Amino acid sequence: MSPTSIEKEYHSKRISVDEAAALVRSGMSIHLGGAANVAALIDEKLARRAPELRDVTVRTYIDTHPYRMCETDPEGESFHWFSGFVLGFSRAFSRRRGIGIYIPSSWHNVPAFIRDTLSFDIFYLVTPPMTDSGFFNFGLTAGETMAIADVSKTIVAVVRKDMPTVLGGFEECLPLSRIDYVVEDNETHTFCLPPVETTKADHLIAENILNAGLIQDGTTLQIGIGGLPNSVLELIRASGLRNLGLHTEMLTEKMMDLIEAGVVNNSQKCRDRFKTVFTFCLGSRKLYDFVDRNPLFATYPVNYTNHPMVIAEQPRMFSLNSAAQVDLTGQVASEQIGGPRPFQISGTGGQLDFVMGTMFARDGKGVSVIALYSEYNGASKIVPLLERGTNVTVPRSMVDHVATEWGVARLRGLTIQERALALIAIAHPRHRDELARQARNAGLIPYPVAECIKPKGVIVQRG
Repeated sequence: MSPTSIEKEYHSKRISVDEAAALVRSGMSIHLGGAANVAALIDEKLARRAPELRDVTVRTYIDTHPYRMCETDPEGESFHWFSGFVLGFSRAFSRRRGIGIYIPSSWHNVPAFIRDTLSFDIFYLVTPPMTDSGFFNFGLTAGETMAIADVSKTIVAVVRKDMPTVLGGFEECLPLSRIDYVVEDNETHTFCLPPVETTKADHLIAENILNAGLIQDGTTLQIGIGGLPNSVLELIRASGLRNLGLHTEMLTEKMMDLIEAGVVNNSQKCRDRFKTVFTFCLGSRKLYDFVDRNPLFATYPVNYTNHPMVIAEQPRMFSLNSAAQVDLTGQVASEQIGGPRPFQISGTGGQLDFVMGTMFARDGKGVSVIALYSEYNGASKIVPLLERGTNVTVPRSMVDHVATEWGVARLRGLTIQERALALIAIAHPRHRDELARQARNAGLIPYPVAECIKPKGVIVQRG
C-alpha cells in the first residue's frame, strides 16, 4: 500500500471523540485497555451518557485512572465494570461493589482465556500515532492487548501524541486494515507514575535480600514497583554486581538507571540476549522517552513474558514480589483483604507466574522472594493462619523465600513446624511471643523447641 493510499484510508476512518463514545449502546461489552493505555477520554465521554445507557459491560486492568463511569453510576445500573488488576484509583469502587468486580487469573493465562471465552463489541485501543507504513503500535502496554483485539468486533484506535512507540518481539502492533475507526486524543496525557518514597523498612528489607546473596553476577531480574523494589534496585546499582539481565513483567524507572549505569546489559540471558524484556511500562516522562523506539528493549504479550517455562530458561532467575500477609504455614496473600466482606486491593498479576518460573528454572538456580513489612498499624503482617475471606495468591507449596526487615527465611522443604519457627524469627520482635503461643494452640508447633537454636531456613536475621 502506498503512502498516499495509507493516508487516505486513515482519514476515511477518522471520527470525533463524541462519535467514538456514541458507538456504545445498551447491552454492549467494551474494553478500555489497561495501565498507561487506559482509554481515559472515552471513559469521560461515556460517563456523561450514563442516564441513557443500561447494562454496558466494561473491562479494564491495571487501573491507572479514576473511572468517571463508576463515579457517576455508583449502583452500576448503566455500567457493569470489571477489573483484572485493581490499583489505588479503583480500590474504593472495589470496596463499595465487592470482590465480584475482579477477574482472577495468573496473568500469563489471560490471553488464552480471552481468546477462548470472551468477545467484545468495541475495543478502545490507545496507541501512539500511526507509523508511516500504516501500523498502530501498542506503546507502553503489550500485556493482553492483541488477545483483546482478536476477539473484538470493532477496534477504535485512540491516538495519543505523547504515547511512545515501543519495539517488540511480537504482537506489539496492528495494521491500519484491522482498525475500524481512528480518534485523535488531544486532551489526555499518558499517565506517569508519581515518584515513590522509600522508607527505612524498605531499605532494611533490601539490605537483607542483598546480604543473603540471592542476587549474583549474571542474575536475570524480575522486580516490581514500590519503595521496596526501588530500594533493592538502588542497592544493586551500588553493589558492584555486573552483567545482570531484565526479564520482567513491568519496566520501571530504577531499571532504566541500572541500564544507563551498565549494570544491566542482558549479556548472560538465554532468550532475548542483549534485550530488556517487559510486557508493560509505568514511570516518568523521562522513562517513556528513553524507551521510545529504543532497540535495547523488546515488549512482548504477557503470555510470553510471564510464561513460567519462558521464565525458567533465564539464568539465575530472581523474582521479587510483595505481599499483604503471610501465615505461619507459608500461604501468601497479596491481593484481597479478608473479613465478612472482603475487598480487592490489587490482583494476582504475575506473582505466581514468576514464583513458578523460578521454581522450574532449568539451571536449578532460580530464586523467588516474597517480601512484606513485619507489621502495619501495630498489627503483625505475619499471622498464625489467614483470616476467612483472605485469598491465597501463592500457595505454601510454591513459596521459596520470605523477607521482612527482620530477616530472610527460605521455606522450601521445611515442615510446617519449621516454617512457623522460621517466620516467627523474622516477624517483628514485639509479636513473636504471641505468634508462638497462637502457633502452638493451632497445632502448628507440636513438639518442644530449644530456644537457643536458630530455626531452620533462616538465612539472615536481625534482632
